[in-house]
Amino acid sequence: MPLRDHFGSPGMNHPFYIGSGSTATFAVLDPAEGSKRADRPPVLICPPWGWPGVASYRARREWAARLAAAGFPTLRFDLPATGNSAGEVTDAGIATGWVSATFAAANWLADTEGSGGGIAALGIGVGGLLALAAIAAGAPIAALVLWGTPGRGKRFVRETQAFSRMQPWLAGEVDVDGFDPGVPEGWLEAGGFALSPESVAELKAMSSEIAPGSSLTRALLLDRDGITAEPELEKALTAAGVAVERADGRGWENFISHPEWASIPAETATEVERWLIAEPVGPTAAVVPQGSGQTLHLDVSGGEVREAALVLDQSWGRTIGVLAEPVSVPADDLCAVFLNAGAVRSVGPNRLWAETARRWAAAGVPSLRVDLQGIGEADGEPSGTLQLGDFYVSRYGDQVAALLDELERREVGKRFVLVGLCSGGYWSFRTAVTDPRVVAVMLLNAGALRWVPDLPRQREAHRTSRAFERRWWRKLLRGEIQPGRIPHLLGAVAANALSGLRRSAARLLGRGEGPLRAQVEADLDALRDRGVHVVIALSDDEPLGEEIQRGRFPERAARWPNTKFTALPGNDHTLRPLSAQRAATELLDRELARLTATAAPSPR
Repeated sequence: MPLRDHFGSPGMNHPFYIGSGSTATFAVLDPAEGSKRADRPPVLICPPWGWPGVASYRARREWAARLAAAGFPTLRFDLPATGNSAGEVTDAGIATGWVSATFAAANWLADTEGSGGGIAALGIGVGGLLALAAIAAGAPIAALVLWGTPGRGKRFVRETQAFSRMQPWLAGEVDVDGFDPGVPEGWLEAGGFALSPESVAELKAMSSEIAPGSSLTRALLLDRDGITAEPELEKALTAAGVAVERADGRGWENFISHPEWASIPAETATEVERWLIAEPVGPTAAVVPQGSGQTLHLDVSGGEVREAALVLDQSWGRTIGVLAEPVSVPADDLCAVFLNAGAVRSVGPNRLWAETARRWAAAGVPSLRVDLQGIGEADGEPSGTLQLGDFYVSRYGDQVAALLDELERREVGKRFVLVGLCSGGYWSFRTAVTDPRVVAVMLLNAGALRWVPDLPRQREAHRTSRAFERRWWRKLLRGEIQPGRIPHLLGAVAANALSGLRRSAARLLGRGEGPLRAQVEADLDALRDRGVHVVIALSDDEPLGEEIQRGRFPERAARWPNTKFTALPGNDHTLRPLSAQRAATELLDRELARLTATAAPSPR
């Protein structure tokens, strides 16, 4: 089926790649629905970078679906060296590549979904600045909405640097002996995302200026929860002859704050739709056709990898996964599956799953990264509705098993390595216990090994009991704990004392932590008896780590010779410090090499 025809199904989004090789861009198109399509322009959503991009991902997916339902074909894409796109942060010309990717996405959308006119674009954060640079280069964008966009690249860099300095691992607030955040000299790291000195210099040189006579004819500047959009943007656009309007942009902070809380900004989305249909988008210069395809070929560490975006139909709805497979190295029947870290989409924390999956595929192990229900690109609950306990309900175990069934049916693998962080670690472990096809499981800061609804309260009670340990006294003496909080801490300690009495009574009655620990021991015994390779890696201060220490599991490691308990540097749950990411990468690769060296493959 020609790719253009493949995008003809309204109401169903379609993943694909624009371009090829190391500059390819991962994109998702939501085709327009309804009879209003004829008079409504295609919309390109230009994403923010870093943590705002992670936090807003599912909300942007829902915004695209909403626009498509209103008659606007909508395209989303990942910037190079982010998400599922090709490229690495160490590549030269990253920022220039971001502009080129925006240009290519705009041309592809105009060529594939345009009707002779230009397209509209929604630029979020630095994505708006990239859209302006693409317009200056000739991208066929006739209408532009800017939300949270800096007037110049210098401002974006300054804001990123300010955010970076507030991070505890760079401000010297991580109370872990010998911890090194691992940021190379001259690099900028924010939220676990890094920019090289060259990329920083490229970004600083960007401006919002475009020449008169460009494709852009009108622009909408959105404020951010009462903070006025940058005057420099209006000045530059007006000087270029662009008609500028302004509007409230309510919901910005919620939109970019956290992947579990972010939701589509309904009022702002309504305002954008009103503005888009207020005036037709005029014709633009001829577009440059851009190649696209369903697969991507990459050179990874000297090995050729074929990557494909898969639409997987499950009993509960559709999800999108990305399968990386070896080309130059023969594959045996071993396959890896990377599971979501809480509400973070399938690329993993700071893109760790995407990069690891490609390396493992280059080493001969097909690797799938995929979203489970209500997360990332999967059908399910709207953004901002899942709470902590929702990520541990039994449906996810059924979904992981169904994915293994699908991979086996497609003859991708028969034996499986499961990798997960947070709730993804939990479901990796639970699946390993029950599914004999799992031969190895690698957990990074798993949320639990056994889950009970009362577990978060138990953990909170334990945390308050540590309120006056040595590190808390140090923080108090350094002035990091305000005196006004001391009564609150005393109250928490008192509440914890009562909770402790209740837990003691529960243990006497056969409930509580004692039985839970015994169940975990039984799980580890079962994995030992099956010879499953288990890695449990934990940062400092992880609740599961404290529970493992209280149960003296590492001290009794001889009972589980197949299980490795190990530490990760720092105390950030999602491994945002670069040193933690490097340690996790080295650990995963080392354990895979160990597994493939000792495990005898079964004939396919």
